[in-house]
Amino acid sequence: MRIEKKQDEEIARRQGMTGKTVIQVVWFLISGIISYFLVTFMLNSEEVNFSYGLIYNTTGLPRSVPEGAILAILILILIMVFQVFLWLGFALASPEGRRKTGQPSLYSRNKDPFDQGHH
Repeated sequence: MRIEKKQDEEIARRQGMTGKTVIQVVWFLISGIISYFLVTFMLNSEEVNFSYGLIYNTTGLPRSVPEGAILAILILILIMVFQVFLWLGFALASPEGRRKTGQPSLYSRNKDPFDQGHH
């Protein structure tokens, strides 16, 4: 009896994570596309003083490192920044993110496996 309740609780918890995972994957793809266009715009723009030569000189990378690798690293850095914004948005907008830890409540988020009542 308790094992089935624990399994049901685990399945319910996993089902709640599906929507969040889908949003994260979609946001990852969108942020990757935006990052690619933003980095290539900055590297090709005359108005922004940002170039491969500047990156080689400031970071001390040897010229044998291909420009494609630098482009990929810059895109990954921007994707990580976008992921931080998604995390902050989740923390501020979702009820799960706004819930303060340690806040007393009459209701538990975890079902009691010893509960014999039928709900």
